[in-house]
Amino acid sequence: MKISIIMPIYNAEQYLCRAIDSIIAQTLSDWELILIDDGSTDSSSAICDNYAQHDQRIHTIHKKNEGVALARQIGVDKAKGEYSIHADADDWMEPTMLEEMYNEAKKEHADIVIADYFINNNYELENKTICIQKPESTNAIQVLKGIFENKLFGALWNKLLKTELYKKYNARFFYGINYCEDVLIWAQILKHKEIKIHYLNKPFYHYYINPSSITHQITRNSYEIRKEFYKKLEAILPDNEFKQINRSARLGVLTEGFMNNVITNKEAWKELIKYNKRAALCDTKSIRWRVGYVCLAIGIFSIAKRILKY
Repeated sequence: MKISIIMPIYNAEQYLCRAIDSIIAQTLSDWELILIDDGSTDSSSAICDNYAQHDQRIHTIHKKNEGVALARQIGVDKAKGEYSIHADADDWMEPTMLEEMYNEAKKEHADIVIADYFINNNYELENKTICIQKPESTNAIQVLKGIFENKLFGALWNKLLKTELYKKYNARFFYGINYCEDVLIWAQILKHKEIKIHYLNKPFYHYYINPSSITHQITRNSYEIRKEFYKKLEAILPDNEFKQINRSARLGVLTEGFMNNVITNKEAWKELIKYNKRAALCDTKSIRWRVGYVCLAIGIFSIAKRILKY
């Protein structure tokens, strides 16, 4: 089998049919779709079962709700394709996506193929923008740095990956870390310099900006998940080689918590001191943000709050 598509699902009845239909419409037919129903309480479970009954390439796994990370891991463990890719239940694909990405992977003998993608701010095909994902270098370490420098999006859905790499590098999703769980996979894989990457300058995947997604909601709970994310990142990436990545991830989590008022001023101050306020100034290129961190460090919280925002 050429490709495994892994789709975690939780209460996605509004979008799910479009996502699955876009996979059924693919010009490449040698694929399997693994639907992981993560304890949905709407009609998503029934929708999955209905598709699986009518297409033997579609497999449904029902489980209790434990979060997207574990759902993705179950999909990876079940995947039988030579290559694999993830898809979200509220997104959709252009019909030639799998065929073109797979052909590029085989032609270039690539471990990973990165493609451009569309951003859809609403659910209409006409309202979209193209996000170019051309890396500055196809060197694995440089691609990883590009993700953490926000030059490349760390998603799994615009990157075709040789499935065996999950086992080869023991790359796994971590229970409970349902924010940037995809970035942790890339950290585990791309830290290996021998990974061969190819860039395909064409958009296929439609990324729908869903305002109810955990990615777009900053709460105390999601802040704590973000803290677990950077702790796990520090365990994955050796500090002697990836110190800058680890520091910027930690500073980013602190700043998000502070600007969204999910941590107290005192907590933010303690985190900054723990992080090293001098390092924060060195790691920050923007003069405005440097002033903001100085204000936070010396306790002028009201001014820091006005400055440290997107």
